[in-house]
Amino acid sequence: MKKLTNVSFVSLFVFAGVALFSCNAQVPKANLKTDIDSVSYAQGVLFASQQVDQIFAQFDLDSVYEADFIQGFLEGFSVDAKNKKANAQMVGKMVGHQIGTQFLAYYNRELFGDDSTQTISRENFLAGFVGNIQNPDKTLLSNEEARTYTPEATERIKKASFEKQFGNLKKENLDFLEANKANEGVVTLPSGLQYKVIKEGKGPKPVATDVVKVDYHGTTIDGQVFDSSIDRGTPAEFPLNGVIAGWTEGIQLMPVGSKYILYIPYNLAYGESGRGEAIRPFATLIFEVTLHEIVKK
Repeated sequence: MKKLTNVSFVSLFVFAGVALFSCNAQVPKANLKTDIDSVSYAQGVLFASQQVDQIFAQFDLDSVYEADFIQGFLEGFSVDAKNKKANAQMVGKMVGHQIGTQFLAYYNRELFGDDSTQTISRENFLAGFVGNIQNPDKTLLSNEEARTYTPEATERIKKASFEKQFGNLKKENLDFLEANKANEGVVTLPSGLQYKVIKEGKGPKPVATDVVKVDYHGTTIDGQVFDSSIDRGTPAEFPLNGVIAGWTEGIQLMPVGSKYILYIPYNLAYGESGRGEAIRPFATLIFEVTLHEIVKK
């Protein structure tokens, strides 16, 4: 954490007399007469050195407001553990801050991706939150209704948002698959998965519960490599029921010893949201796959 004054956090505690911060938070001087005094002081030093930088980073605090942080800390630190009212208020403040600054930001990213123009309603969130604490029998949705409704609604909103943001990418990938249907040797299955046989092996075909050993080279439709066991020089082993749906379906078509090209549409891969920067939303994934063996259990 960057310091903006020449006085360190720790030295403020041993400053002669009482130091005053810009926010007028008074910091007492150390008075070390006994081991208890000294170990108490040492614990304060350790906590400041080990935790404060992490707290500033976690909550994205600016070190220019260090004095304000200390003022808030002193306010919370002074609450008597036996004062139930004061503790309830302080915990409520902490929970409200965490939800308001972290959870809502996370949920907005989950729903809207990078579109900062859209946000969930803070007003309605508070209506549901406070209402369910004070009048749980009068909420517009019961706990079970909210639990059932949320995943479906979240997915619907998320899809609509990504369609709006990345509709051009979706069209580009779907156009690629439509044109690819006409290429020689390409087979299109009812699921939308496409494949082309480069070499047909003579071994058995795996089932979804099998573990397989393969080599693969994965690219997007513009030729960008996002993953490759061939480039790493080491074949991969994995259970077929533990990978994306396009792999689960496609590898089961291959006798051991085969090499196929799989063209996997987004709905059988990483969906509307993609995965990281390498796999964009609505991305079609193209894999050259060689099936070496079905790994014996």
